[in-house]
Amino acid sequence: MEVGQHGNKEKMKKVFLTGHTAGIGLAIKNRLQDHYDVSGGSRSNGFDIFVNYGKVKTTILNGEYDIFINNAYVPSKQTQLLKEIYSGWKNHDKTIINIGSVAGDLPQGHVDYYGEYSTNKREQKEFIENINFNYSKKDFKNGVRCKLTNIKTDYVLTDFPSIYDKKDFPSLTPEYVSEIVYFVLQQPKEVGFREISFHSTSMPINWR
Repeated sequence: MEVGQHGNKEKMKKVFLTGHTAGIGLAIKNRLQDHYDVSGGSRSNGFDIFVNYGKVKTTILNGEYDIFINNAYVPSKQTQLLKEIYSGWKNHDKTIINIGSVAGDLPQGHVDYYGEYSTNKREQKEFIENINFNYSKKDFKNGVRCKLTNIKTDYVLTDFPSIYDKKDFPSLTPEYVSEIVYFVLQQPKEVGFREISFHSTSMPINWR
């Protein structure tokens, strides 16, 4: 469903999903659309978070959404959007799911540690870890109510560019990632997942 086209789903929880037209985002939209009122934002409908960042942010904060799925990756902008939406939502009964990556777990000394993508995903991971740690120690007493989950995957078979050929490694399907997102959203109000990290155990497509 495009932004602003809500049909007869007014009673469903409202979701804003970035990058909804391809890959993981498309799979998430397809998985959720029968259970949630899903609005998608991407380059195709004027919600490019690089070109139209302010529009995307304002739409989410002013749109009475219950759930934000921060899927579309744009260097620095995905991280900025995560932080700013959380800042606006932290004292409300809302949920943010960040589509992260195990690239954020690379140890210092790894050849890709200082790469732009790894650095962005590490910043997201550390931000979410800090928010959730402080919630369980003190912020639950200070009015913080927004759930914040980081979903970290290894390779996923999409057209999203990678410096390595995904077909040489065990890779998840976008549909499986969407099942994990749905699982997180189906949890009771009293339960919040801080992080889910997973990878495929299937044989690579190029395996011989």
